[in-house]
Amino acid sequence: MKLKHILLLLAGISSSAFALNVYDKDGNTLDIYGRVEGKMASGENSFAGSETRSDIGGRLGIYLTRDLDLLPETKIVARLEWQMRTEKNDNNTGDSDLEARYSYVGLSNKTWGELIGGRTKNPLYQVMKMTDKYKNFTPNIYSYGITTIDDSYQFNRQDGTLQWNAKFIGNEIQLAWVSGNGHSDNEALDYGAMASYRNTLKFGKVRITPALAASRYKRQDGVITTDGRNQNDQLMAGLQLNYSDLEIAVTALRTSISRDNESDNNYKGMDSLISWKFKDLKLLTGYSFLDEEGEDIYEKEDWRAEAQLTLAKDTWLSFTYDKAFANKNKKTNDDALIVGLRYDF
Repeated sequence: MKLKHILLLLAGISSSAFALNVYDKDGNTLDIYGRVEGKMASGENSFAGSETRSDIGGRLGIYLTRDLDLLPETKIVARLEWQMRTEKNDNNTGDSDLEARYSYVGLSNKTWGELIGGRTKNPLYQVMKMTDKYKNFTPNIYSYGITTIDDSYQFNRQDGTLQWNAKFIGNEIQLAWVSGNGHSDNEALDYGAMASYRNTLKFGKVRITPALAASRYKRQDGVITTDGRNQNDQLMAGLQLNYSDLEIAVTALRTSISRDNESDNNYKGMDSLISWKFKDLKLLTGYSFLDEEGEDIYEKEDWRAEAQLTLAKDTWLSFTYDKAFANKNKKTNDDALIVGLRYDF
């Protein structure tokens, strides 16, 4: 790989801890959060696309709550978040540079958790987030086998979802029902259910976190799809170990796509992460593969390493190297170097 560009400016918006509280009065709150980021990639793998690629973009979200007089310790919650991109050649944007990531409203109770409806972060992420820790890179084995066959729905942000999130004595439970994604030509796995469980066990300085997740999507009766797909089942499991500034995580998945009068498409895969933090520097590395049953070459296989330098609170300069060994059941020898600057607030 020949590196042609070394620096990239980027700013970003997005944080799970809502950072900017702009209104808090009489039981009403309004938080604004987001990310601004910029990345430059040089290389030949699927991320870079060609010898060089740059992206400038970010996220912007608002989170609102209001206490309910009628129900003790209960409030209404709402969230709207958008993905913003400015690059005309960014093939993730389609025809729009502003895309809704999350959009939901619901009720949150101090004891019983929250019940929300709309476009949510679905329960599968309780496993996926164990290895989704890079600033410049997102592991893509979880949805890769699915979206190469069926791109009619968003894998991790599904419309028409009713979801319950709760935590009891460290046990995190999430359940979701997907009522339909409204795909225009109806060639979709249109409804489904998801569930996940996660817990963190502490033994002195050691924390062990197991997680499980499962999903099933089905086709509406009477709908005929061009490739005959009628059901998608997925099982996920993950285990994370934390000790001081060291973190190790492994996730695994099993996916089956059923078809009318055809053989199923079955996949198995795994992703891994090792990270270590020393003062303002964090080093991460990981390997992943997705294996399609009946194929001699992996559907997807890669290794990556990343260095994250904390410049200030929620501000990082990151350098990532990604090496792809297989893509769509074909061997590759592609790599890319990615440089990114990101600011979360």
